[in-house]
Amino acid sequence: MKKKDNKYKIIGIIQARMGSKRLPNKMACYLGNYPIIDWVIQRSKKSKLLQKYVLATSTKTENDYLIERAKKYSIDSYRGSEDNVLSRFVEISIQENADIIVRICADNPFIDPIEIDRLIEFFKSNKCEYSFNHQNRLDGGYADGFGAEIFTSDLLYYINDQTLNKSHREHVTKYIWDNKTMFKIKPLKSPKKINYPLYKFDVDTIQDKFFLDNLVSSGISIDSDTKSIINLYKSLILLR
Repeated sequence: MKKKDNKYKIIGIIQARMGSKRLPNKMACYLGNYPIIDWVIQRSKKSKLLQKYVLATSTKTENDYLIERAKKYSIDSYRGSEDNVLSRFVEISIQENADIIVRICADNPFIDPIEIDRLIEFFKSNKCEYSFNHQNRLDGGYADGFGAEIFTSDLLYYINDQTLNKSHREHVTKYIWDNKTMFKIKPLKSPKKINYPLYKFDVDTIQDKFFLDNLVSSGISIDSDTKSIINLYKSLILLR
């Protein structure tokens, strides 16, 4: 992937769906004044380096709500297979003629645009095919819920051409992690001020939702950055 002056087309794909066994319709659950999907969209859109955003969901009618939220914020959307999430990413990448893809998981309402841009800058300046700062993997030091994953469209197409099982098509980057030695992977290291790898700020269960509700009612807003969120959480722990 070589382009003159490093002028790559970088798109953000927001992966979202309404269906969840542990927390049904969680994308429509409110944190403060906004549903979770709005937190993800509004915060992601503050990235200075992402050139376009596409919300990717399935053709199930329950996801009509997500399409309407994307329209509200003037974001394109794409609907594809419910189970073959990989195919959605491939089709969007081809349609948009993307060079680099940032996968934004809608389970992360506190995703930080500063961390998205930090990831993009790191990826562009390092020779790798895949990088991340959404979780503490390979000793990256990041808490779960603030960052994203980034990879080349060439890597995406390569994965799609392999003989894959159902799990590899359902989880876009699982094939990479199951075959780590095959790819050039580099984790973005967390800055010291937000290096709290054991903390978790994504939402999978009703308990996660209650935890985030507590942070929002204690002062976290849709504009708060990672450092502010972590510092407030630390102060709440000390008050227990």
